[in-house]
Amino acid sequence: MKKENVFSRPAMYIAAVVYIFIGYLTIAVKDPLADMLFAEDRYFENMGAFGFFAASFVFFYGFIRMWKRHSTDEYFRIRQLILLGFALFFFFGGGEEISWGQRIFNVQTPVALAEINAQEELNVHNIDLFEFKLKFETLFDLFWMSLTVALPLAVMFKKPIRDFADRFFSVPPIGIGLLFVFNYLWAKVSELMFQGRFAFTVVPFFQAVQEIKESNYALLFILVAMAMVWDSSNM
Repeated sequence: MKKENVFSRPAMYIAAVVYIFIGYLTIAVKDPLADMLFAEDRYFENMGAFGFFAASFVFFYGFIRMWKRHSTDEYFRIRQLILLGFALFFFFGGGEEISWGQRIFNVQTPVALAEINAQEELNVHNIDLFEFKLKFETLFDLFWMSLTVALPLAVMFKKPIRDFADRFFSVPPIGIGLLFVFNYLWAKVSELMFQGRFAFTVVPFFQAVQEIKESNYALLFILVAMAMVWDSSNM
């Protein structure tokens, strides 16, 4: 099956939109279902980790597949290393999502890290620098907006940008970027619509919305990885 047949079919995008839409409706559910969805190491957090790890695996698969090939293209090895870079980046994201298995393996947070970590967890993204100054969430938003929206739009309308990008990696379809935008906007709408209906006291309302949003982003990055690896492996 050709890549164009997969990423041009409405069914995939409709399924993604429905999943994202329903995900935010769960904000209104009551215990014990809410505990299964929003609490630490439950559905949304685990799906987020799964999405990042799966995207990492797809990128690493693309890296290995290219490693076995030979090419006289001067940019071939650069494209290969970029796939490896994405694989490591998303592996890091998956590890951060579950605090590197801290709760799974009952690992204590080192005292020095706990003092500068907003949640006293074994991760980087909750360190005070990212939590209160640089805002890790903002940096992540800039990343997905650049990769899945700004760059695809640029290559659609600017041939020099398209020619430059094609030398180094495959640009994901703009349709996937629109799914990211839908997830972002639906999260904002959900904050306005459902705050008064959120009854789960263990997790704050805005944290629950954030968990759903991040989980959806992570799953969408699997599609990004598939699209980029599909093209890069056949360059």
